[in-house]
Amino acid sequence: MSSYLRAEDDLDVEAKALLERGWLTRDDEERLWITAAGEDARVSLKQHAPAIRARIHKGIDDADYAAPSRFSGS
Repeated sequence: MSSYLRAEDDLDVEAKALLERGWLTRDDEERLWITAAGEDARVSLKQHAPAIRARIHKGIDDADYAAPSRFSGS
């Protein structure tokens, strides 16, 4: 996952949100495990991701979409 992480990403906060949703659980050694509900959500997202991406990209060229925004500070 290191290639996806950004300096501002807080995995503890994200894990807490997924624990609260019931998508993750912790074992006795504090390791995180995906639950059945989490797996269902993962599969659903994987199924719907192409359509979501298409809606986000509609009318935007891939080169423009990937270019840093002048407003993002990048």
